[in-house]
Amino acid sequence: MMAKNPIYEKVISQIERDYEDLVNLCLDLGNTASPHGKERNVGEKVLGWLSANGITGSLQFITEESVNAVARISGSGGGPSLILNAHLDTGPELPADASEAVRKIEGAWLEGELIFGKGLINDKAQLCAFMIAVTAIKKTGVQLKGDLTIAGVAFETGTPSVDEFQGVNFPGEGFGTKWLIDRGVTADYALVGETSGFGIVQAECGAAWFKIRIHGRGLYTPRLERGSSLKEHPNCFLKMSHVVQALEEWAINYEIRENYKFSAGTIIPKAQVIHVRAPGDCIGHPSPFCDIYFDVRLVPGKKPEHIQKDLEKLIRSLNIEFDIAPFQYSRGHIAKDAEPLIAALESSHRYVVGTEPPQPPSAEVSMWRDLNVFNEVGIPSVCYGPSRQREAMSGGQNRAMKTADLLTATKIYALTILALCGHETE
Repeated sequence: MMAKNPIYEKVISQIERDYEDLVNLCLDLGNTASPHGKERNVGEKVLGWLSANGITGSLQFITEESVNAVARISGSGGGPSLILNAHLDTGPELPADASEAVRKIEGAWLEGELIFGKGLINDKAQLCAFMIAVTAIKKTGVQLKGDLTIAGVAFETGTPSVDEFQGVNFPGEGFGTKWLIDRGVTADYALVGETSGFGIVQAECGAAWFKIRIHGRGLYTPRLERGSSLKEHPNCFLKMSHVVQALEEWAINYEIRENYKFSAGTIIPKAQVIHVRAPGDCIGHPSPFCDIYFDVRLVPGKKPEHIQKDLEKLIRSLNIEFDIAPFQYSRGHIAKDAEPLIAALESSHRYVVGTEPPQPPSAEVSMWRDLNVFNEVGIPSVCYGPSRQREAMSGGQNRAMKTADLLTATKIYALTILALCGHETE
C-alpha cells in the first residue's frame, strides 16, 4: 500500500469538502451558452470565480466576443512550469427553433450520480475540475515551486473557413490555444483536460478536410436525357451518390490500412462525408454541380497531399468530372519529452485510484485536440480526464459523466500539479 503523503491528504480533503462547489460550478458554466466565437460570457464567469478565490487573471480578446480566460499562480522558483488547458467553446450556436431536448443536452443538469450536457462533457467539466483543484491547493496554503497557468480557451471546436464561411470566426480547430501561445503564454509542460477514460493520451490525429465538387449539367426535367453511362448522365446528384459510396468504401479500408499501434494506445484514423450541398440550394432549378465535404483523420506524420492523390485516383476511376481541394489541415503529433508530466500523472493516478492508468480508448487518441498545438511548438503535452457515460438524448449518446469520476479526476489533477511543479515542504 502506498504511504500517505500529508500534503496530498490535506489537498484531497479540501477537494472533498468542495464537492458541492464543483458540481454547482459545472452547472453554472454548463448552462452558460458559449458557442465557438462567443465565449466571452463564460470566460468572464471563469475569471470572476477564480478572483473570488484569490486567483487573478485576464481575458485575451480574439474578437469582441471571443476570448481566452487566463489566470496564473506564480511559483517560488525551482520547479517546472505547467499550463492547465481546457476549452470554453461548445460547438455551433443553437437555432432559434431548437427542440427542448436539444436545448437540454446543450445545457447541463444533474440526475442521480450522473451529470449531463454536451458542452459540459466537452469541455467545461474538466475546466471546473482544474479550477477546484487549483483553489484547493491555494486554500491549503501549499506554495508551488513552478509557475501554474490555467487557460480556458476559445475556438477548440472552431469550424474551418470554406465557401461563404470565412474570416476569424471560422478558423478551424485549436485557434484559441494558438492565440494563447502566440501571445506569450508558455510553460515547460501543458496538461489538456478532456475525457480520456482515465488513460493518458500521448498522441492525437491530424485532420485534412477536402471539398469535392461533382460536375453535371442543369437540365430541365422534361428535357432530361440520361445517356447510357454515369459519365453521360447530366445529374450531379446521381454522380455524387456513387462518389459518396466509393468514399465510404475507401474510408473503411483506410482505417484498417492506417491503423497505428504505439506504446500508449492504438490510433485508428477514420474518415467520413460530413456534408453535401449544392451552392445556392435553389430547389426550383436543377443544379449543374454539387459539393461533398470529406473529413479524413491522419496519423501523425501523414501528409494531406498523399490523401488527396489517393482520392483523386479513386474518383477518377468512376469516370466523372470533378475537382478536389483541401480547405483545412491540422497536424497530429505524438508527445516528445513529456516523461516528467506522464510520470506525475501516473503517480497521482496510483495514489488516488490505487491502480495503474489504463490505456485510453482508441477514439481518444484518434481525434484532434489542443495538445497537438502545444506539441507542435515544443511544449510537451498530454491529455487526461474522466470517462464518458452513455445517455439517450444526444447524437453521440455519450454526453454524461459520473460525478464521482469528476471528483476523482479533480484530485488527480491537483496531485499532478504538486508532483510536477513541486512544492515547499511544511
